[in-house]
Amino acid sequence: MSDDLTPAENNDDHSEESNQERHTQEIRHSQVSARVPEGVSRGVFSTGAVVLQGGHEFILDFLLRISTPQQVAARVVLPIGVVPQMIRALRDNLNNYEKRFGTPIIPTPIPQQVAGSADTINVGPGLEVAPSEGPTPPVASVGSDINAGASGEAVRPEAASESNPQQPAEPVPAPVAKPAEPGQKPPSAEDLYDELKLPDEMLSGVYANAVRIGHSATEFSFDFITTFFPRSCVSARVHMAAPNIPRLLDSLTHSFEQFQRKVAQQQKRQQPPEGDQPGNL
Repeated sequence: MSDDLTPAENNDDHSEESNQERHTQEIRHSQVSARVPEGVSRGVFSTGAVVLQGGHEFILDFLLRISTPQQVAARVVLPIGVVPQMIRALRDNLNNYEKRFGTPIIPTPIPQQVAGSADTINVGPGLEVAPSEGPTPPVASVGSDINAGASGEAVRPEAASESNPQQPAEPVPAPVAKPAEPGQKPPSAEDLYDELKLPDEMLSGVYANAVRIGHSATEFSFDFITTFFPRSCVSARVHMAAPNIPRLLDSLTHSFEQFQRKVAQQQKRQQPPEGDQPGNL
């Protein structure tokens, strides 16, 4: 680490004019540990993420979809050079996770007939809820997804019940969220953020030029760090369930590939014609 600053007044060999220009100096700051502020140490939980491309940065909006209205739990601004490093680190962590715990899979919702057939529900050690006289209401399942779309399947009851075969069972309406058609365009950013709660204090986000990723058997943790002199600091800490990580990796990879193609097209348009190049007649 090169952090020795030389005051301008100590250099007698240089003129006063050159000394006045030495008020800035490049610092190579490399530090393994990072300070974690108290307000960041607990982190925030996220059930999905949106990747946005800026002119000179990438913006990661980590969402909390289980609340109403859905809201942005954390906004992190990354320089372009950090994005491929994060993709590689996330892919390595996911490969290590799969070798140890298997492929993370989002659970399939339980059908209503099975979910509502329990007579008692345990709510604590040695405590039980007495069965009610009426039918047990179905247990609602809340899913988390990175993409705004969802898919499901309606489960219809049998035509007749075993107790009274002559009386047909009434069909129970079950809404089905249809997946987007192959030719259908994804929702625009304006439509998406009209349904999200983005607090004013979170509009600018937090900056990070380094990412540290870790995982357990159930979740992944992201420490977004600013490696500024004289001390690195964690600017945001985000926790996500393991089944959401493959889609986050796909979103980051796809977005960065789009950015690379756009840069390549811009460079191709800026190249001068062959006849205008030096040395060509």
